[in-house]
Amino acid sequence: MSNDRLVKPIGEILQNAGLVSPSQIEVALHDQTYYQDMRIGEILALRGWIEQSTVDFFAQEWVRLLRQKDGQPLGFYLKRASLLTEKQIEMILAEQNQTCLRFGATAVLKGFVKKNTIDFFLTNLFPEQAISSSYITRTFDRTTEIVDPSDYYNNDETISQEDITYWVRLSEQKITSGA
Repeated sequence: MSNDRLVKPIGEILQNAGLVSPSQIEVALHDQTYYQDMRIGEILALRGWIEQSTVDFFAQEWVRLLRQKDGQPLGFYLKRASLLTEKQIEMILAEQNQTCLRFGATAVLKGFVKKNTIDFFLTNLFPEQAISSSYITRTFDRTTEIVDPSDYYNNDETISQEDITYWVRLSEQKITSGA
């Protein structure tokens, strides 16, 4: 992978990760004309739109991670980026054991991170997993089917409590029926 493809402006990276909006970048760039000694990430953090530690992660560690895949789990990177706390990771893992949902899907459904952010991390750090669903894996008679709940909805990214209940009950049925 060439360096040109890895090195992007921090604003573009944060926007692609779903952490800031195009209008927030635009405002920060405008602010930068008045505060020329400040970097765009510092301005975004100063305005309270993103944590400085998250900006620092993408500015200092992201390109290295893209070059050398460390092989760590998704939660490790989300914690390094200050997007999840240790307690949130523990909650996700506990619920994941109950529901059979994947880590990223559970983090999204709990409202800890956006789906765009999970997709960004998967696409860049786990490209082999990005092609499969970030939601649920079901096993039927020794074959695995990847199910994405959004396939069953009107491409609306909002998943209701009823939707979650449906998927949990479905996974419980498969567990209790011995499948």
